[in-house]
Formats: sequence, structure tokens, C-alpha cells
Amino acid sequence: MDKYNTNDPTTYRHCTVENLNGIRIHYIDENSSSQKVLLLLHGFPEFWFGWREQIPFLVSKGYRVIAPDLRGFGETSCPESAEVYGHKTVSDDLVALLDYLQIPTVTVVAHDWGGAVAWRFTQYYPERTLAVAVFNTPYFPPNKTYVPLEKVVEALPNFRYQMRFCAADCDQELDADPEAFFKRILRLHTEAAGPLYDAENDSIIRGRPQLERSKAITEEQLKYYVEQYKRNGFHGALNWYRTTKVKYEESKDLDPIIKHPAMMVTASDDKALPPSMASGMHKFIPNLEMQHIENAGHWVLWEQPAECNRLLDGFLSKVYGNSKL
Repeated sequence: MDKYNTNDPTTYRHCTVENLNGIRIHYIDENSSSQKVLLLLHGFPEFWFGWREQIPFLVSKGYRVIAPDLRGFGETSCPESAEVYGHKTVSDDLVALLDYLQIPTVTVVAHDWGGAVAWRFTQYYPERTLAVAVFNTPYFPPNKTYVPLEKVVEALPNFRYQMRFCAADCDQELDADPEAFFKRILRLHTEAAGPLYDAENDSIIRGRPQLERSKAITEEQLKYYVEQYKRNGFHGALNWYRTTKVKYEESKDLDPIIKHPAMMVTASDDKALPPSMASGMHKFIPNLEMQHIENAGHWVLWEQPAECNRLLDGFLSKVYGNSKL
């Protein structure tokens, strides 16, 4: 739509509300007259801006689009303690926002960490969820016994970077040069830059060469990412990786079966969350639609925006039918 400019975040409708579930929540809220409401949940290290390519399209299709900065990100509050970053607490944030906006039910659309929250939100609040669509992040049923992150990394070595993110001094490493971090992490899958984690230096950016900006990110977009993290630093966002025990305690008694209509979208070249991790989801989500996008990595939302939007359009059309609400 003409009013939106993906290089200019001020062309989106920004809202802020204080003291919801104890924090300030910043969110984008577009087309608020529509009763077909989508709740868009970003991952790390993004914030609402990760949906910049989807918001205009979804609004053009008649949906109300709400894209919050999750706690620890962007202009939303960043509590100090990692104990308050579990998926139940974040889901409670979202329900508080929906209650404030007087929205009874939503379809949750998510990516990366937002995807992990989306699956759990659907379990914690099934009555508030119409359907769920997730990019890249597979569903895992709640563990019945606690598995520490160290054991997870042994089984999934592609998660080794998460151990570095859990280290207390990682906050300072990334705060010292957020531009270098974003130039390293926000890249097309075809732009080789080595692994995210440097085992030799036990670092993400420290002791490593500065990279050029990805051709998929404009200078204006890069500047906005950097500005947002200079606001509050990386501590809140990194706290999401420090909640393995919290998430286990919160979810261990949940029903592992999700009965809602669901779509899972894998990306062919996602090194963090490869498509193979999504195998077997049908056992737990009987109404699951599996989709796949070729020639895309972890940042599929802006690597292949047209294909992401096409898949969303098809799935949401089935959820809402020909409703004119």
C-alpha cells in the first residue's frame, strides 16, 4: 500500500500502552476497524520491524495487524531478570494487550522466538486463538523432564551460539558495537560470512573482521536496527536464551496436542532451524499444513517476502473464509 515505506518506520502506526502485565508495550496497530485480527510475533534480534514486508500486504487483504515489540525488544520494557522472559509470561503480556484492545480472538503469525511463543500461546490460551502460522520455528511438545541447554547443544550443535548468548559478558560484547553485530547476523543465506559463533575467540563479533552491510538490508533499515538496540542494549533480548529452566517449569504440564488450524513454513537454507527439525509435527498438530520455501535462509520474511505473503494469504483465506468482517 502506498502509505508504507519499508525504509521509513514512521509510515507505520505506532502505539504504546503502559503497565500491561507490569510492563510498557510498544506495538504497531494497523486497520483497527477490521474484526479479522492477526498478531505478528517477531524473533531475535528483530522487533516489530521484522514484519515490514508483511504488514502492508496483510492490511491490503483486509486484516487488522498488530505487531508488538515483545518484552526485551525495541520500545517495549526490558526487565532485568531472565526469570520473567518465559513463554508463559510473554503470552500473558499478549493477552493483556488483547484485553486492553478488547480483542477476543486472533490468528497468531510468528517467526523465530516468536514462533516458539506462538505454539505455547496456542496451548496456554486456546480460547483466544483461532489459528497459528509459524515461519522457521518447529513445534516441540513440552518436555516431561528438564533438559539443560548444554544437553540441547550436544544434540543440536547448530545451537552452539546460544551458549554464547547466555554468557553474562555477551551483553557488553554486543552493546559495544551493535552495527557490527547486525552486519554479521542479518544476511542472505547466499552471503557467506562464516558461523555466527566464533569458537576460537568464544565470541560473536569480538576479534572478528567487520563485514559489509548485506545487500538485502538498506542503510536506513540498518540504522533503525542499530538505533533500537542503542536504546536499551542487548540484555533484555539475550534474556530469552537464559530461560531454559523457566520454560520447562511453565510448560511441562501442558497438553502436547494442538488442535487449531496451523501452518508451518520451513526455509530451505535455514542453518539455525533447518527443515529437518520440523519432521514429525503432524503427530501433535492434526490440522497442520506444511509449506516450504526454497532459496531462503533464516530471514525468510524479507528474503522471500512475496512467497511468504502468498502462503499467508492462502492459509488465512481458509481460516477466515469469505468473511467481510
